Amino acid sequence: MSGVLLADDEPAFQRLTGAWLRDLGHSVRVAGDGEAARRLHREAPADLVLLDLAMPPHHDPEKGLELIADFAPAPVVVMTGHADHALALKAVDAGAWDFLAKPVDPDMLRIVVQRATERARLQRELSELRAQGGAAEDMGLAGTSPAMAALRDLIRRVAPTRLPVLVLGPSGTGKELVARALHHASPRAERPLVTIHCGALPAELLESELFGHLKGSFTGAVADRPGLVEATAGGTLFLDEVGEMPPAMQVKLLRFLNDGTYQPVGAREPRVAEVRVVAATHRDLRAMVAEGSFREDLYYRLKGVELRTPALDERPGDVALLAHLFLRRASGAAARFTPEASRWLAARRWPGNVRELRSVVECAAALASGSPTGLAVDAADLAFAAGETPLPGVPAGPAGRQSLEAEVAALERVRIEEALARTGHNHTHTARELGLSRVGLLKKLDRMGLR
Repeated sequence: MSGVLLADDEPAFQRLTGAWLRDLGHSVRVAGDGEAARRLHREAPADLVLLDLAMPPHHDPEKGLELIADFAPAPVVVMTGHADHALALKAVDAGAWDFLAKPVDPDMLRIVVQRATERARLQRELSELRAQGGAAEDMGLAGTSPAMAALRDLIRRVAPTRLPVLVLGPSGTGKELVARALHHASPRAERPLVTIHCGALPAELLESELFGHLKGSFTGAVADRPGLVEATAGGTLFLDEVGEMPPAMQVKLLRFLNDGTYQPVGAREPRVAEVRVVAATHRDLRAMVAEGSFREDLYYRLKGVELRTPALDERPGDVALLAHLFLRRASGAAARFTPEASRWLAARRWPGNVRELRSVVECAAALASGSPTGLAVDAADLAFAAGETPLPGVPAGPAGRQSLEAEVAALERVRIEEALARTGHNHTHTARELGLSRVGLLKKLDRMGLR
């Protein structure tokens, strides 16, 4: 229910319009002159002001224009029997949201009130989000929890230095966003930020991708090709999932980190490049060092400063803020969650972290139904997007069981999660155990939000 302030000096118009607005579900307060309207708005700000420009004591529309600014930020719809084009332009210039000529057409008034109150609601929601610390997306990292505030503070302190940074945290918590924040807050912001996924390529191709190669150095090398290290010169090199880097490449990376020199594949003379290295992984590198699968000296070279991205379970207060942010991006400012959807979001656990939340919200937004006031995402849309209920209209199977397709998908996810746990999230070993290609496994992980 929206609060409407009706400022008009005609008793008949007050009675009829006030009753009509109340029938539409709005609460209405009435003022007969400008000073009374100001006083009522100061006591309890209205969501919408319907303002007659020709009220006592002056009965002058030009004088009435001076009242408009007193009701900000509420939208003001001005009404007058002295309507003309010039006055309408003056009202808009003075801050009016819309303009209606008397006698007011009821259908036009209904549409204008509906749009104005919806705008007020959206503005109120935006103000509430901003009031949660003013950091909805500070440094590109959304969240107002203490964990996120501490992370942003560390980034600000570390970014100006030349120290390498190791970003640790569960999958889906925004480690690449941390790398971007470090880069953009550093003196290197005008230089390139280059990303490479260390587990996506075998050692030979990873070396060529990082350090480049010379013509004829291997089959298919038909021309000299600079590597990402050269392309990054003066900027930031982000090594994503560095825990997946093959042992042979760990040696070459260590050399580059130690003295800034590298050799393109096929070259005899070393080259020099100055870059800032930020590495990230969801793996436990200390455990990998202990078991011998990751070089200890490389671990300490990467770990100039260690940052950790918190799991979403560690900052449940950020779920609503993030969900609204993703919904606005997916469907525009008028999109919203129903109260049931908001409760569903707050009650659910998010093992896939921010990546899973974003995927669910975007899918639910695509399924949700629209209305005259914008898209409304319900709990049922979210539950289906999260894979917790079958597609509406598709039989769930006997005795309320899921469809065969849903059961197979759930079993596949369980098998993959168990295999990942047994192999310490080594994608190559997991793929071999499950009888999949490595590329096929990575595609499944992306689809399930497990990568």
